[in-house]
Amino acid sequence: MLITSLLMSINQLLPVVILAVLLSLIVPLSQRQLSIYAVIGTLMSLVFVQGAAWVSQLFDHRGLEFIQMLLCIMIFVAALMSCQQRKMAAALALIATMTLYLSHYMIYLVSFWHSKDTAEPLILGTCLGVGICISFGVLLFFLLESIVRRAGVQPLVVLLAFNATAKLLIFLDLASQVDLLDVTSNYLDWRGFLVENSELGRVLKALVGYEATPSKTALWVYVIAAVVFIALARVLKIKKTEEPVCGS
Repeated sequence: MLITSLLMSINQLLPVVILAVLLSLIVPLSQRQLSIYAVIGTLMSLVFVQGAAWVSQLFDHRGLEFIQMLLCIMIFVAALMSCQQRKMAAALALIATMTLYLSHYMIYLVSFWHSKDTAEPLILGTCLGVGICISFGVLLFFLLESIVRRAGVQPLVVLLAFNATAKLLIFLDLASQVDLLDVTSNYLDWRGFLVENSELGRVLKALVGYEATPSKTALWVYVIAAVVFIALARVLKIKKTEEPVCGS
């Protein structure tokens, strides 16, 4: 249970932390704003969990999947609009991401919370997972901040494009589950190169949506959506934060 709780917390919290770091450098967002958005996102996740039983009965018992698909699209669009340093768009992207990921995690916590045998390892695993995610987020922030100082904000926009496009792969999986899309059965196998459940594989999955066995449909969607994101970001004329030159 300890290892399961640790891995579950990392899988669900790391994508949120990574997106928060990217948005805080591109928009940028202050710690106070991030804290406010985190509280709102947590509350929205609780609301989503509480209403999950009712929502799941909508649209021929496909309501839950439709809401999650809507959240994926909202994240992609809001992340794109964030490239213009729109704080409301960044807030929407972060809150939608928290609702999408934390709702699954909260359901997991509630399921095992009342058992005496699992409560202690559940709490310990969760605390360890939160600590690991926060530590990774701090290191990633300083790494990306140094990249911005040397190369500008464009590399972060490209990384944000990959991160946001990864949410469309979740959309694709959900659409396939409710028979809205017929995903091709042809799959690629990259497990010989990098296993998805390895340490690096988990980081890359949270960062850019890496999958060890992606379908060809998912691969085409990923490439096209990422290119469209980057192209639209350029068309929208990304605002760059320039540091004042000393002595000017």
